[in-house]
Amino acid sequence: MGTRKTTDLSITTTNELGALSKLTTPLTSNNINVESLVCWEKGNTANFRLVTSDNGKAKDIWTKAGYTVKETPIVLWNTTNTPGKLNAATTALAESNINTICVYASATGAGETTVAFYTSNPDRTLELLNKIS
Repeated sequence: MGTRKTTDLSITTTNELGALSKLTTPLTSNNINVESLVCWEKGNTANFRLVTSDNGKAKDIWTKAGYTVKETPIVLWNTTNTPGKLNAATTALAESNINTICVYASATGAGETTVAFYTSNPDRTLELLNKIS
């Protein structure tokens, strides 16, 4: 898959039992895979950031269901899961005056990790992360 620019989809809903299931059920029935996800609650709200195998279709489905969906440009960085790798990336971004707004990651048992970076400069982020990979 490599390092690539994409968008994530952000949704804020009422914090209630089954909120994530309400978002993923229509994806399943439309054969859309969730590739990256982070979610958190804050008081009475639940916040979700997702990358799917078909963001356009997922956005349409959720919009028709009454959700407000925000698209944000991000960079998905696929790299080895080794000590210091994330530090190298975040140091390179900081030294290039790129603000890191949101980061979420997932590691596999196969020694690989995918990190989603929402930054102030996605084009330059992509360039820098490709050098580190």
